[in-house]
Amino acid sequence: MNNRIFAGALISLAVLFLGAAMAAGAAESGIAITNANFEATSPEKENLIDEWVEISNLGTADVSLAGWTLEDAQNHTYKFPDFSLKSGGVVKIRTGMGNDTSADLFWNRSSSIWNNNGDVATLTDASGNIVSLYPEESEAA
Repeated sequence: MNNRIFAGALISLAVLFLGAAMAAGAAESGIAITNANFEATSPEKENLIDEWVEISNLGTADVSLAGWTLEDAQNHTYKFPDFSLKSGGVVKIRTGMGNDTSADLFWNRSSSIWNNNGDVATLTDASGNIVSLYPEESEAA
């Protein structure tokens, strides 16, 4: 009986360690939300490309963002295409319509996503781990 309890405890610790290691790995990738403009120029509906979230690769290696997501507090979710962010690179996820480039990815929405008076942007990796929040103070909330 004690051996089963001990084995169960070891398995639980291994699962916890693996989860922490995966989350740390995502954070160590150097990917972070570094800026955002939650309010498009008026009239907003005509200027949705002015509403954006900036994601930077502060690490030393290129990182594939395929399958990652960006989400607001109301669960509007942008799923990244097959896209790699170069080391030192920056990309803006723009709410409005456009053609994706290495510097700009487009949500292709016809209405605002982000709340003008403030919102929380959450970046999640392909495994579902939260990698970055913006503003950062949101982590304590």
